[in-house]
Amino acid sequence: MEEALEGGHTTPGVVKSGDSVRRPRGRRSVFAAKVLRELNARGYRWAPRYLGIDDQGRDVLSFVEGATTSHPSERDERSYAAVGRMLRELHELTRGSELAAGGECVVHGDPGPFNVVMRRGMPVALIDWDAAHAGDPLTDVGYAGWTWCIQAVGGVPVADQARRLSELVGGYGAALPPDTVLAAIERAQLHIVQVEQGNADDPGLSDTRRAHARAAVDWATNDHRVLEVNRNLFRQAL
Repeated sequence: MEEALEGGHTTPGVVKSGDSVRRPRGRRSVFAAKVLRELNARGYRWAPRYLGIDDQGRDVLSFVEGATTSHPSERDERSYAAVGRMLRELHELTRGSELAAGGECVVHGDPGPFNVVMRRGMPVALIDWDAAHAGDPLTDVGYAGWTWCIQAVGGVPVADQARRLSELVGGYGAALPPDTVLAAIERAQLHIVQVEQGNADDPGLSDTRRAHARAAVDWATNDHRVLEVNRNLFRQAL
């Protein structure tokens, strides 16, 4: 029996079947499958196992028990450093890989908390690899630093946001200057604003998709304002 999986950035049509997940294939599925196969073969512990294609033409992956999170109250404080380590391991493991041709390494492309399965407040798997590509590791660091640590909603004190950002970047373990990290976060936020504003203004998209785009613009804009107003505090924490 199949059970629809919902929440986070889940692709429509994704289902759980026994101890596996079935995902409709798209234009990025071939590359994502290659990435997962390589990561599985090289012992990357944070990725689900890629199990092939089923008789309906869907990708089959191992199911990872747990849930995604949206607020620090759902996480162990050690989780931020663990997310940093998870990304650094991915980037270091794929440097020099054929799949990283044209970039420094393979980046996940969307490593927000909505794509990280957690158990007992700690990350256990990085899922949804459709945005994976060869690129600059700072794109993952910036996007994760934003989506895990900086938020305008939820009543999280900015001092706590800054501390958690420091922990995530410390877990990543590279010598990244504070302004480099903050610039990467800002690029991620402004990229979402630019892309989703275009979608919000596109009359060819459905009302639901345009409403989602407007919400994304508000999300990124408001979080960017938190960064702008408190830039010195974030810089000092880093």
